[in-house]
Amino acid sequence: MTEHAQGPSRGVDAVRHARHLRLEEIGQQGQAALGASSVAVVGAGGLGSPVLLYLAAAGVGRLTVIDDDVVNLSNLQRQVIYRTQDVGRPKAEVACERLLDLDPNVDVVVHVERLNPDNALSLLAGHDLVVDGTDLIPARYLIDDACALLGVPWIHASVHRFEGRLAYFEPEAGPSYRDLHPEPPPPGSVQACDEVGVLGAVPGVLGTMQAALSVEVLLGRIEPARGRLTLVDVQSMDTRHLRFHRLEGRMSPTDLSNARALWQADPACNLGRQLEGTDAATGSQMFHQIDSATFLQRRADGWNPFVLDVRSSQEYASMAAHSCNIIVPHAQVLDVMADLPESGDILIHCKSGMRSMMAAMALMEAGIDGSRLYNLEDGILGWYAHAPEDIRVG
Repeated sequence: MTEHAQGPSRGVDAVRHARHLRLEEIGQQGQAALGASSVAVVGAGGLGSPVLLYLAAAGVGRLTVIDDDVVNLSNLQRQVIYRTQDVGRPKAEVACERLLDLDPNVDVVVHVERLNPDNALSLLAGHDLVVDGTDLIPARYLIDDACALLGVPWIHASVHRFEGRLAYFEPEAGPSYRDLHPEPPPPGSVQACDEVGVLGAVPGVLGTMQAALSVEVLLGRIEPARGRLTLVDVQSMDTRHLRFHRLEGRMSPTDLSNARALWQADPACNLGRQLEGTDAATGSQMFHQIDSATFLQRRADGWNPFVLDVRSSQEYASMAAHSCNIIVPHAQVLDVMADLPESGDILIHCKSGMRSMMAAMALMEAGIDGSRLYNLEDGILGWYAHAPEDIRVG
């Protein structure tokens, strides 16, 4: 779904942008350049939140928001563009409202969909800059290849626990993401922040740095950023810069076939909104998404599903549901097929919902009716938050 919310024609507001106008590095001419610029932000989460807010405040003329997710309560620890009353609403739509609240003159284009190999070129075309706020590794290769084909520069950032990294990529003029990371890690080998955690302020720091670098790029001050990876550690308050270069012999992409192959090989890229309705490949009912509050309410009404924990044995030892029936790592879930009940509902959980989602997909593909499968989308952490008496800790 695409929406377009356009305010009045963007000009230089001498009051709103007074602090920029006093900077000789920006001034009237620079502010006018920002007003004529167009930026696509892929992902309106922890990184995308500060990027969108600061670029709108800076006076960037058009902002495109690309995100297929909805606001979850656990997002509010770091995704500062949202409020408690926004839970359950599409992130891109809520972000649009906040940006127009901040500055009604900004032109906001909303795409409530996930960037993927089929839409990347059309969604990113026509922008002066792309800012990456995704948490999927194949999405970064997709953005890199799409931007190379379109001739559009882009800014990458990622976060992990107390650390973050930032880099700028410009097609042809400098090294690309593929020069920094020639080969992606195996699917599932890198834990997401919902599994290992992240200090809420870290994506705020990195997203703000992305926004500041975006302004520099839009004003033409690019050279210092080319081929530079910035590493930030907020625990030590240490910032380092590493230089990287274009790999000898690396060819620029001619299409998105390589990025598409990476995308299709990673199960996390293909879940998204497929989780509702039916599986187009098999015609069978997809599994259900359920949060802990709903699960506990249904249980109070008499629902008693079989509980399958797909975390590691080490995780189980430190925290587990008293009602757990089977523990098995998500990658080995098919090994316990014979031990699962032949009828009745099955509740699958991990720490925070991603690995259990993959396990549900694997069980469905192995022949279990998806209508019997329930993925606990906020995981055992959500369960513990709502009913600590159900969970053994330590």
